[in-house]
Amino acid sequence: MQQLFQFLYRYRVFFLFILLESVSFWLIVKNNSYQSAAYFNSANYYAAKALGVSNAVTGYLNLQVVNADLATENQRLHTLLAQAQLKQPVMRVAPARIDSAIYRPDSAIASRFSFKVAKVINNSTDRFKNFLTIDKGSLDGIRPGMGVISATGVVGKVKACSEHFSTVISLLHTDMMVSSKVKRNGVFGTARWQGTKPDIINLTYVPRHQSVNKGDTILTSDYNSTFTPGIMVGTVVKTQLKPADAYYEIAVALSTNFGNLAYVYVIENKLLDEQQGLENISTN
Repeated sequence: MQQLFQFLYRYRVFFLFILLESVSFWLIVKNNSYQSAAYFNSANYYAAKALGVSNAVTGYLNLQVVNADLATENQRLHTLLAQAQLKQPVMRVAPARIDSAIYRPDSAIASRFSFKVAKVINNSTDRFKNFLTIDKGSLDGIRPGMGVISATGVVGKVKACSEHFSTVISLLHTDMMVSSKVKRNGVFGTARWQGTKPDIINLTYVPRHQSVNKGDTILTSDYNSTFTPGIMVGTVVKTQLKPADAYYEIAVALSTNFGNLAYVYVIENKLLDEQQGLENISTN
């Protein structure tokens, strides 16, 4: 306390000068309309600037909470969308008949997919075999073989799990293959990365007699047990068909930007074990 008094006494002239300047400024602003208007306009301008900066900083700090809320909402919407797509009737026309039979899946089939939100905590894009790590594991119901998507499209498939974490085989992995189709005409193919550009994947095994054009949308097919049908894979940017080739060479621009993945959705197929068990018996 004594040091504070000594400091104030030492600089008493300076503090008195500041006090008198402040009083003088206040008297000028109070008794002159022009200076008063200029002062308040300037004060309002800088106050608004300061408030804008404060709101921007607050908004940035709250982005993580906002993104988490959006991811949770997208999880719910993905579940509803998958159920709606699988409940749509499919028209089947018999070869020798004009009338059509309408196929409607039962409730167990239509609701067999569910989604879990996870956050990406590690991700690679510069290797031939890339992986992601997410912050959900076996305690959260994650199991190897589950599909993983983002808000914009296919991401990969769960490789291994610990109690709290899981590794995911990225779509940018030369061994990862996804059954896909052309949205326009339903032509089937297999999406597979060739290990070159991280934003381009190839659509393979599309026969030459089929029609695939630049700009066509590529989705996951109905033959997937890992992914729900209709998940975005990408858009065709180049097609090539050589005279001696039996299949197209098709380049697809990925819809998912693997460089900035934050939240993903893990797909659980509740009937997967039943389906794979039956298929294994049939192939043995």
